[in-house]
Amino acid sequence: MPRSLPAITLQPPATDKPLGKQHKAFNTLVGKIQRAKSRLQQWHEAMERAAQAQAAHIVPKMRSLNAYRKDLVLALDALQDDPRYNKTDRKRLRNLIETLGLACLDMQPDAEIEAILYGQRTARREKRPDAMDDLFGFEAFDEADAQAQDASDPDSFDGAFDDSAGFQQRPPADVSKPPRDHAPTLRAIYRKLASALHPDREPDPQERARKTALLQRANAAHKNGDLLALLGLQLEIDLVDTTQLSSLADAQIKDYVQALKAQLADLEDEIDLIEDGFRSTLPLAARARTLDPRTIDTLVAQELDALNHVEQELKTVLSRKTEIRFMQSWLREQDRANQALAEEAWDQALAAFDDLLAQEFAPRPRRRRR
Repeated sequence: MPRSLPAITLQPPATDKPLGKQHKAFNTLVGKIQRAKSRLQQWHEAMERAAQAQAAHIVPKMRSLNAYRKDLVLALDALQDDPRYNKTDRKRLRNLIETLGLACLDMQPDAEIEAILYGQRTARREKRPDAMDDLFGFEAFDEADAQAQDASDPDSFDGAFDDSAGFQQRPPADVSKPPRDHAPTLRAIYRKLASALHPDREPDPQERARKTALLQRANAAHKNGDLLALLGLQLEIDLVDTTQLSSLADAQIKDYVQALKAQLADLEDEIDLIEDGFRSTLPLAARARTLDPRTIDTLVAQELDALNHVEQELKTVLSRKTEIRFMQSWLREQDRANQALAEEAWDQALAAFDDLLAQEFAPRPRRRRR
């Protein structure tokens, strides 16, 4: 947990004189930064727990699931030669083999799966009619063809078959971000701290060790653009007090306010990057409107339950792969589910486009003339 700092709240210099605008803004930003720091710490703790859960439970389950997925691809590939399946059934088989095969390759390379997908693409190419058969010389668009073209790119698979459970094994998002440039204000405070805390000027060994630790904190705060931490260190070592801070001129407080705004924006950007990382790796998080670090454990547990459900479904299908009626019914269900997912994605895209248009053409407030 981060070290707690002295409370920094500017007070009016006199009881009969209210705080100025910049002093009020300073206090407001201090509160927002403290809350953002607390939330960021919660996110870092949630990231650590999620990484542990992924290594201990999610990754082993994904490997197990992928083994069953491969067995099903091989079984479905063999069923394509079964004369009991009609043309529609075989088309559904091909589409599902393509989807499941790409999901397998998304997890890890597999020569056997690649050979099956290559064979399917070759067969379709041989059966494809000449372009002259089409009135305008264009071939009909085939969704499976588009997926096959992306087979060499594992990240192109969107997990249509088990979209509810696809905790992807991507590297964690880089949440580091250089702070915004508000160096002059920070540098001035840092220099005062460095001068007061320089350990070489301290003869007492214990005091030298204390000042060394404090200077290390000052170095880290300066590097991270953390004005609040630098001010807190000034208060901690009695270099200044809140009365002196409160009596600073508006121009200097305004500089502090600008630096605090930049620091708050840095914290919010870092939180956004962490949330985006969860959305890109955890499907249940991707569909949530808002994310809270306190709910990540629940989402990870739900994701594991979904993986168990998918694995059980694959086991069931594999155990009944010779039952023609069951397989035809299951193929229909998968076809309907994939169509529903495609329609949902299209509806979401249209809604996002409508929101963009609404923002673009919304009437803008008119400025008042001074």
